[in-house]
Amino acid sequence: MFPKPWALFWFFAACCFLYLAYSLYHMWKGWSRGMKTNSFVKVLRTVPLKIWVSEVFLQRQLFSLSFPRWMIHQCIFWGFIALTLLTMVSVMLLLLNLITLDAGLHEFFSQGAGRRLIKLWGDFFGLILLAGCAGALARRFVLRPVQIVHDQTDMFLTVYLLFMTLSGFMLEGLRMTVSPSDLDRYAFIGRLFMPSHFGIVSDTGMWFAWTWIIHAFSGAAILVYLPHSKLLHSLLAPLIIALNAAEEQGRKDMYWPKTKQYRPTK
Repeated sequence: MFPKPWALFWFFAACCFLYLAYSLYHMWKGWSRGMKTNSFVKVLRTVPLKIWVSEVFLQRQLFSLSFPRWMIHQCIFWGFIALTLLTMVSVMLLLLNLITLDAGLHEFFSQGAGRRLIKLWGDFFGLILLAGCAGALARRFVLRPVQIVHDQTDMFLTVYLLFMTLSGFMLEGLRMTVSPSDLDRYAFIGRLFMPSHFGIVSDTGMWFAWTWIIHAFSGAAILVYLPHSKLLHSLLAPLIIALNAAEEQGRKDMYWPKTKQYRPTK
């Protein structure tokens, strides 16, 4: 009854992606000047790989400085990465399905038994991201530690991620109302956002259509904002850390500093 504007969305998403690729290409041209050609080979060595895992996935230095900040950052990091991966895989399977090269995986994850994994994955990491964003906002506006005045956290980005998470849960709740399924029980968070819980019992199809439009186009628009935000470090930090570790692995103070001498922060 309320078809989605797929053609307009794919055109908008393609333009946003091209802008992101263009921006990253120009950034990389500047960063790669003077870089040794064998840096990528060095990354595969044991020491740089150990540093990369510790600093990117475990964020060791932040953990040594402040456990609350580490926990908030970990929730945002893993929530964002996991949901981005889910989106990328879904889009890839959709495109492969259009050319009949998906080996039935698209139908399995979108209509079959694999959909329960999609629901559990999306709701779990959505909840993790929601907790991280709520913690970041609470730390800034409620706890307000002394060092927060020196924190350059992008508040717009935090609010944006919070909005995308909540709108995603709302979209799932509306979808379950418009098109119920036996697998809806696996959406343990999305089901809490069903319109009936908020006293909305009519025109749910129209609400679903507009919520999808806002959520989908807002999600694509982040590709334009990404090169100009601190979220860019989520994509570039792993690469930069790996390359620096390969070049400077002899310097133990660079990625393995004596963090115990630093004053812990809240």
